[in-house]
Amino acid sequence: MKKVTRLMLDTMKTHRRLWRKELNDWQFARQARYSAEMPRNHYMQEVYEDVMMDGHLTGITENRTLRTTNKDIILVDPKGAKSDEHSKFIEDKTWFEDLINYAHKSVYYGTSVVFLSEVDKGEIKAVSLVERGRVIPELGLILNDYAQNVGLPYRDYPDLLIECQMYDHIGILEKAAPYTILKRHSWGSWDEFEELFGVPIRIAKIASQSETVKNEVAGWLEEMGSAPYGVFPIGTEVEIKENSKGDAFNVFFKKLETLDKELSKLIIHQTMTTDSGGSRAQGTVHENTLAELVYADEKKILAILNDKLLPAMRAIGYNIPDGYKFKVSQTKDPSAQIKIDGELMRSGYKLSKAYVEETYGVELDETPDTVIQDAVSGKKP
Repeated sequence: MKKVTRLMLDTMKTHRRLWRKELNDWQFARQARYSAEMPRNHYMQEVYEDVMMDGHLTGITENRTLRTTNKDIILVDPKGAKSDEHSKFIEDKTWFEDLINYAHKSVYYGTSVVFLSEVDKGEIKAVSLVERGRVIPELGLILNDYAQNVGLPYRDYPDLLIECQMYDHIGILEKAAPYTILKRHSWGSWDEFEELFGVPIRIAKIASQSETVKNEVAGWLEEMGSAPYGVFPIGTEVEIKENSKGDAFNVFFKKLETLDKELSKLIIHQTMTTDSGGSRAQGTVHENTLAELVYADEKKILAILNDKLLPAMRAIGYNIPDGYKFKVSQTKDPSAQIKIDGELMRSGYKLSKAYVEETYGVELDETPDTVIQDAVSGKKP
């Protein structure tokens, strides 16, 4: 525990480089990451942090993450029934919410290692993310020094260091980086175009050749700013040159729009849950595509929790018997459940008060006597 904690404190002292990354930085980072002899991850992670400044990319990654991590996760017994006693170990616990958030973001950043940083009296109090740039999953190391293949073999400490890898060890942001870098170039070019052609050019013609008069008139033009008027001496002509270029909107906007769609397809495998337009049928297909993706993410999250976290919790001191496992709580959709219950009642079945209260989240003061009697006695209709 002391050895791991000491290393974690050392890794947190590393400073980030904040300069803007370009395509050549991305390519260099890939070469370092895929090196067979000495793979290095910190260059790639710096590129990832930079491209995540993109607003659209942030939105779609958070969309995918929240759709997965906002589900209620419970502990169930070997029969699949929820164990309220054991589920309390994780319900409304900040450390658990942080851990599944870190785990899911390994989709984007690649392999992540979560440190159970505060453990007190057999309970986890807090977790922290090991700096991703130091994690080399190919070597199973958390590097002490970027210049050497020396560090902590984190897989030797599974009770304190939880390895989270949803899909691959590189992360999907490797593919997203070129799109966001090209977007930034287009934004900059559009901004320059606006400065050059967005505002009409004003040209003042004066009869005097005096430098003093020229400078004075130039100063007046500058002071006009966006004002629609100006005061000039007699003999001065002010000519306004309007921009005749009309396709700048299509040139820049269409490119940005296309890049955003490519990012949406890459991260959430469709576009219509983030963009407007399209028919209802198309929207349903796209929503179903996202639902399948989220379901796959849920399965990966549960695999990490059951294979990595659960053994660590038992080793720390949590009283979780063998056969118990993590599971996503299957909440009922009230509108769909009403139709099912209606069919059951029309077929002659009776619903107990306890079932109605649990399913629909309501409290019933009175129910028909026969229903209560059947529910209490356990009599089958």
